[in-house]
Amino acid sequence: MRSLLAEMRAVMRGMHSGHGFRFAGFTVGPPQARILFYIASKPDGVSVKDLAEILSVTSGAVTQFIDALVEKGLVRREEDQNDRRLLRIKLTDYAGSKFNEFKKGYFATVSRVFSSLSDEEILQLTALLKKANIPSNIKEPDK
Repeated sequence: MRSLLAEMRAVMRGMHSGHGFRFAGFTVGPPQARILFYIASKPDGVSVKDLAEILSVTSGAVTQFIDALVEKGLVRREEDQNDRRLLRIKLTDYAGSKFNEFKKGYFATVSRVFSSLSDEEILQLTALLKKANIPSNIKEPDK
């Protein structure tokens, strides 16, 4: 088990290469990148509560990440049309227009870690990871 955990940490470090990812002229860290991917998959926007749950962090931590993305002009806060007490986080039009470019660069960076695996080995690894007992509130929705 210890060896597995060490290898998983090494894979995660390799995927993120210790630095951020470029998005529309800005550098975003891994949590912000994950937030951008999640928001991009939700055209109606997401709540801070939803983001906190998917990231397994506090709402306060999410607010800090969102504040930084708002400053960069990548996301905006909007009142929920059904409940004015709620704010929805959405990509700005500018970020939306740059998202596919970001996605390609992100996957190119991350995929280098797995470049030594054959297609069959990647399928096997994927199948094994799907068998892991991961709580449903941690799993990301299929993209």
